[in-house]
Amino acid sequence: MISKSFNYKYSLFALQIALTFLFSTSYINGQSKNDEEESILRVNFSVFSFKRLSGLHYLKGDLSDGVPLKFYSSDRSPMYTFEGQNPIIFFRETPAPTDIDPNAIKRLKVAEISIPQSGGDYLFIFFKNSKSESESYRIFPLDDSLAVLPYGSVRFFNATTHELIGKLGKIDISIGPGPSKSYQLKGNSHSLTYGFKYDDKFHLSYQSPFQLSQDVRGIFMISPPFIKGSSILQTRLLRDAKLYEDADQNILQSD
Repeated sequence: MISKSFNYKYSLFALQIALTFLFSTSYINGQSKNDEEESILRVNFSVFSFKRLSGLHYLKGDLSDGVPLKFYSSDRSPMYTFEGQNPIIFFRETPAPTDIDPNAIKRLKVAEISIPQSGGDYLFIFFKNSKSESESYRIFPLDDSLAVLPYGSVRFFNATTHELIGKLGKIDISIGPGPSKSYQLKGNSHSLTYGFKYDDKFHLSYQSPFQLSQDVRGIFMISPPFIKGSSILQTRLLRDAKLYEDADQNILQSD
């Protein structure tokens, strides 16, 4: 545990500032619709939330229907595809029966995001908007392309205010708030140790071996501790395995 002098409120405030900066940057990069003519874009995305989340949908690009989303606490969701125009809208369905239609539902928008017209692959990270009185989320669009995160590599998303330092195998790492670069790994068995400095002391936050083969890529998602004042940060490894054509053909044949 960190000493009682640890200012938790300041930590939350600093985290809010850090995330605001990150969202502002991603928002500017994502507002290409203001600078160029709107056109159909294609986005492949999965979703993740550090806190439990369920019951959300996204609106199809043709606005015809909604698609339910699956959130997992320690894994990335299935892949979804959007084809349409910005923004991508996320909503929650609530019953709104009428005399004419007892099965009618109401769609309450809880988030939206605009993506550069080039489209691409993303991991949408949902954060609860604490400033909103109603249910609302801010979305960080993490580039999930193979160019940024190749198979056989890992990267980090640090949702804390701490500058994290440690070792990824024999590699020295220093991870600031937000997304990190990717680290190419060799072999299948690896280790990760990291922590942060406070009051000129090093506080260990995580130490564990992990498995990652050359046909898998991973993102370490790091968030504040369960217990206020603890140095043990929540750490989840989201894996994404390569799909092989032979495997796809076997699945099709078995169907």
